[in-house]
Amino acid sequence: MIFLKNNLCHSIILIFIVSCSSGGSVENLTNDNQSISIYVNGLITPSASYAKQTVEISTDNSMCSFNIALKDNNKKIHHVKSNDNKTFSFRNPIVYRNSENHYLVISTNFSNTCPQVSKEINLEVLKSSTKYDLIPENVDSLKTNIYAINDIGFEGIIIRERYSATICYPTENDCKFYENELFGQDAHNMVQGDFNGDGHEDFAVAWAFFPHTIEADQKVYAPLNIYLSDGNGSFEEQMNIYKSGNPPKHPFAYRTIAADFNNDGVDDIFSGSMGIQYRSSDYSQNYIDPYPHLLLISDGQGSLEDKSEQIEDFNDGNGQLCGFAHDASVGDPDGDGDLDIFACNILNINDGNGNFKIHDYINLNWQRENQYGNPMSSILNDLNNDNFDDIVFWNFDNRESWSSADEGYILLSNGTPIIRDWAKITLPAGPYGYNKNKYNHAVSGDLNSDGYQDVVVAITRDQPYYEGAYLQILINDGNGNLIDMTDEKFSEQPRSETHHGEGNLYLRDMNLDGYLDIIHSTRDYSSGYHGAHIAINDGKGSFNSIANSMLPDRPDPGSNNYDYLMKSLPINIDNEGCIDFISVTDVGWENSQNETSNYFFSVINTDCNF
Repeated sequence: MIFLKNNLCHSIILIFIVSCSSGGSVENLTNDNQSISIYVNGLITPSASYAKQTVEISTDNSMCSFNIALKDNNKKIHHVKSNDNKTFSFRNPIVYRNSENHYLVISTNFSNTCPQVSKEINLEVLKSSTKYDLIPENVDSLKTNIYAINDIGFEGIIIRERYSATICYPTENDCKFYENELFGQDAHNMVQGDFNGDGHEDFAVAWAFFPHTIEADQKVYAPLNIYLSDGNGSFEEQMNIYKSGNPPKHPFAYRTIAADFNNDGVDDIFSGSMGIQYRSSDYSQNYIDPYPHLLLISDGQGSLEDKSEQIEDFNDGNGQLCGFAHDASVGDPDGDGDLDIFACNILNINDGNGNFKIHDYINLNWQRENQYGNPMSSILNDLNNDNFDDIVFWNFDNRESWSSADEGYILLSNGTPIIRDWAKITLPAGPYGYNKNKYNHAVSGDLNSDGYQDVVVAITRDQPYYEGAYLQILINDGNGNLIDMTDEKFSEQPRSETHHGEGNLYLRDMNLDGYLDIIHSTRDYSSGYHGAHIAINDGKGSFNSIANSMLPDRPDPGSNNYDYLMKSLPINIDNEGCIDFISVTDVGWENSQNETSNYFFSVINTDCNF
């Protein structure tokens, strides 16, 4: 779509009739018939939704200053800024139809040196040009006082592959035969990073295709896509970001992390491999075969290259023998200044250039000897401030038949990199009963501003499967011990009972008050709560979820029966206001009989008054 952009200069002449009376300062400074001209330079019309504008306003009277706003009080221009009330920058109204006409009202600030004048100027705003042209039906529900949906369909995915199989998941009692069925999808793991070194926040998505337990000969590998920011509010997948010219594909890349592994100042990407999984109809032939983790390393020339072979596996390059990694964490437990990777209860030591060797102690033998299995979540962070990142991991549920291990552990460093000498501390249990908690994801940060790293854990049930989205608050006691203070710090959690618990956790200062807030990104179709869950920190490590009404609805083509938001990746989209986030339409927009689709849109923060 091509927009015609005209720089308009509006000259406005207004005549004021001023009555004379004694003692009035205005009368002493004006004539009975005073004319004043207002000039507006730089306004671009027509222009795109949420486009940035800069206008200069002047008059014959140099003492005048101005205000600008839209005539319709129910509509807004966004992020209005001015140092002198004469030159203004702002963002256009956000629109969802092809074109909308608005009226920009320019008014003088009345004083004894400037008469009161106002004038309306037509501002035509066009729908954003996006990769997929999606027009929602529920436009009145896409804005709140603090957030607004924008750029619906700027990128996304369309799947047309089909399968025929009996799928038994999550148990052998949950079998169903599908014939010529479309594969499903989910933006399963999203991560923010700067992948081309331009200083803007980009994002990457490791897609998951379902069913993921289908026979290997029918399995369709899913891409990991990278979307680059222009720094002005838009994202685009540019194929030159991939060294090969195309996004990498993987049978099931799961937890995804952006970090600089080769110390070149540009973020790289690691995604833990869930292996190649199959579940037969009677569960007698189930297996999980190893498959390499996905590692993308920047090449110093603006591209990311698949360097998965740089992760040692002792399996001829076919993937580490632990089988699958539901977790992934990055840190520096050996204290040598570069970033190592912990996944599948194996510590992968970085040589500083993005080549990884399996640790001589924290490895598959250590995992098996201690009956840990593969952890569900993990963290690498320095809990006791000794400059060595400690290892924190949570075990899978329902392990009582083969393991006596606790729910999870801290391996707490002792000021040396000799991990076999570190203390082992048992972690607090979750709320759903011993051996019944799924510790789905965990993140760490200083929640109460005391200088020590705390932890948030997203926990759900084993049965009903993934039912409940509980956030456990573990506060550091200053010695590296994590104390469960959820009842005190985050007592009101209505999603803990019925909301689907699979998702991603993030810590980010959403309202820019200097304190880390919690973002839990999930998808649910029945709880009555957004899957974009934002909990605001009071500065002392206590949290309150923002109300449903403070978030807009998910764009609806007219066929949805549930419009709450699905997913939320916190990200600075436009360098305006507070932190924004990326979300997804989740279900198909149209042609649902012929394809499965999922489209991205941005959720722009328009006001920091949370």
